[in-house]
Amino acid sequence: MKLSKIAQLLQAELIGDKDIEITGIAPIEKAMPGEITFISNVKYKKYLHTTKASAAIVPLDVVSAPISLIKTENPYLAYARLAKVFYKWNYEFKGISPKAFIGQNVQLGKGVTVYPLAYIDNEAQIGSGTIIFPGVYIGPRVRIGRKAIIYANAVILADCEIGNRVIIHSGAVIGSDGFGFASDRDGKHIKIPQLGTVQIEDDVEIGANTTIDRAALGKTLIKKGTKIDNLVQIAHNVQIGKDSLIIAQVGIAGSTKIGNKVTLAGQVGVVGHVHIGNQAKVGAKTGVAKSIPPATTVASGVPAMPYQTYLKTMAVLPKLPELLERIKLLEKELSTLKGLIGDKNER
Repeated sequence: MKLSKIAQLLQAELIGDKDIEITGIAPIEKAMPGEITFISNVKYKKYLHTTKASAAIVPLDVVSAPISLIKTENPYLAYARLAKVFYKWNYEFKGISPKAFIGQNVQLGKGVTVYPLAYIDNEAQIGSGTIIFPGVYIGPRVRIGRKAIIYANAVILADCEIGNRVIIHSGAVIGSDGFGFASDRDGKHIKIPQLGTVQIEDDVEIGANTTIDRAALGKTLIKKGTKIDNLVQIAHNVQIGKDSLIIAQVGIAGSTKIGNKVTLAGQVGVVGHVHIGNQAKVGAKTGVAKSIPPATTVASGVPAMPYQTYLKTMAVLPKLPELLERIKLLEKELSTLKGLIGDKNER
C-alpha cells in the first residue's frame, strides 16, 4: 500500500515521499525498509533518527525526520486503524464440522463456522458469520449475535445472551453461578440458586480465563463497547457501562454498578453494592471500599484515595524513619524546655 493511500485512510498530513510502498507495521527499534512505525510516547522520538523504517506515524509537534512522516493528533489511534488493514485472519476452517455436536432446535445463521469438538446445546441461536472454535460449550437457549468470535474452550452457560461482534477469548466462562450462600445456625453454608442470566451487549471483548457470573435474580450486564482483559472476575448482578476498560486481575464483587468509560487498572478490587461514576479512573492495586464519584475523581492506593493525595503520601513514605527521629528529638528538646520552665517558676 502506498504511503499516500495510508495518509488518506488516516486523514492525516503526509510529509515526504508519497509513493513509498508500505508492506507492514513494526516497532520503531525493529522496523525495516518498507515498513511503517509509530510514536505515541515522547521517549521514543529519539529513534526517529536511527530507525530503518520507511515512514512513521508521529504527533503533530514532530517537525522533521530523516524518513517520511504521517502527522496526526493521535498516533496510537491511527496505528490501531492501520493495523486493521494489515491484519490477516490466521484460521482457514469454514462451515459446520461433522465432529461438532449440534443439539435439537439449534438455529445457525448464514455463514456460521463451528469447529470440531464444539458443543452447542438445545435451542441455542447463533447469528450469521459467527465463529465457534474447538472445545467451546454453548448452553441451552443461549443467544449469540452476528459476527461474534468464541475462541477455543470458552464456556457460555444456559440462557446467556451475547451481542453482535463480541469476542470471547479462550477459557472464559460466561454464566457460572454467582457466589451466593446463606449460613444457618450451625455455620453451614446453604447454596442460593442463581436464577438470573448474563447479558453481553454489542462490541464487547472478554479476555482469556475471565469469569462473568450469572445474576442471583435478573441479569449481570456488560454494556456496549466495554473491553475486559484476561483473568478478571465479575460477580453476580454487576453492571458495567459502555466503553469501559477493565484490566487484568480486577475483581468486582456482587451488585456493584460501574458507569460508562470507566477504567479499572490491574488488580483493582471493588467491594459489592457500590457505584463507580462515569469516566472514573482507578489506579492499579486499589482497594475500592466505597462509591467513587464520576469524572474528576482519580483514585489510587489501598484503600482508595484521590490520586494527588496518593502521590503526596507515596512521596512522604520513604522519609518516615527520618521524620520519626526528628519527632523524637523534638519531644526530647520539648521535655527539657518544660523542665527548665518548671524550675524557673519554682524559684
